Amino acid sequence: MNKKISVQLVQLNNRYGNQVYLPYSVGVLKAFVDQNIKIKENYHFKEFIFLREDVSNMIKKVGQVDILGISCYIWNWRLSLKLAEEVRKLNPDCMIILGGPHVPNKVDEEFFKSYPFVDMTMHGEGELTWEEVLTKYHDKQPLSNITGTSFYDRKGDKKIYYGKKRERMKDYSALPSPYLAGTFEDLFNKYDYEWTVTWETNRGCPFKCTFCDWGSAINARLEKFEEERLHKEIDYFSKKKIDLVFGADSNFG
Repeated sequence: MNKKISVQLVQLNNRYGNQVYLPYSVGVLKAFVDQNIKIKENYHFKEFIFLREDVSNMIKKVGQVDILGISCYIWNWRLSLKLAEEVRKLNPDCMIILGGPHVPNKVDEEFFKSYPFVDMTMHGEGELTWEEVLTKYHDKQPLSNITGTSFYDRKGDKKIYYGKKRERMKDYSALPSPYLAGTFEDLFNKYDYEWTVTWETNRGCPFKCTFCDWGSAINARLEKFEEERLHKEIDYFSKKKIDLVFGADSNFG
């Protein structure tokens, strides 16, 4: 029996007393690729790392790993970079991928010179890109020019490859809810936190406000999730006794 490829997903947030955010962004990525039989059978996802703490503690949790994926935001960027740098020291052959709103839409040579421990950055919506990366990694296919990525061939020709911009998803019914899919059940069972959830009812924003950097889908068509899914998520939050729901939509109302 072949050893499964190990993956560590990270989305660092602060803890407020006993109140903790569920790592929604990386949860969506995992829920999406769990639908892919090849990925589900050949990959092992370690427990999410979701709280800011000493890098030494997080390194122990990561341990030996094949792929490290970090969702980056302005409030965790520096700590995420430090974690990635230390993971590289422990795992010289690990594939390190950065995604999330804080990753520039376009990266240049200076980016990879500044952060030579990074192999790939992902841009825009991550679900389809993440699935393609894992599929090609498993099949030992080249990782250069994957749509929605910038790739530094650290172990090869030392060149940077820029994939084309990935178009937004057209059908959000193909995107499972990490809540309803049971992606966070292990966290609920293991930790006695007062969980805060991020709730996404649509994606996109028709406006292009100068002062706003909500995400990569500004000045774009707003696409809604199915109402039945949203109603089920409300029931789920109630069942789990969630008392704080953070709306992730660009506009409310």
